[in-house]
Amino acid sequence: MKKVIRMTRKSCLQNYAVELIMGAAFIILLIIYKKPVGLLEGLPIGMGGGAFVYFFLKKHELDERDHLLYYKTNHLTLAAVVVGIVVVKLCNDVPGLADFINSSWAQMIISVYFFFHGLFGLLLFLKK
Repeated sequence: MKKVIRMTRKSCLQNYAVELIMGAAFIILLIIYKKPVGLLEGLPIGMGGGAFVYFFLKKHELDERDHLLYYKTNHLTLAAVVVGIVVVKLCNDVPGLADFINSSWAQMIISVYFFFHGLFGLLLFLKK
């Protein structure tokens, strides 16, 4: 019998907490190392691919209010990432930041996505 991953309110909170911690850790490591090295090169991109596959594997068992919060979290995250991309584009002309941005832009955007997705998810779900 095929095991289906069920998404509950508790699993949403756990996912958001892990995303917040991982996103913050990768952002801090990218700032410290100034360029993606070792795990920083592939793991954030792999996490994005894993999140995409996980979305299709899980079965939603949330009530109507939780569904609203779940989708609101995704919309707020998208807005934050778009603003982040614009800020990165504007900072690309700053002499000290140009090399950093050119070497690690993909890892930074993915890490920022996970950070804000976890942050907004925890704020919305814990606020209820």
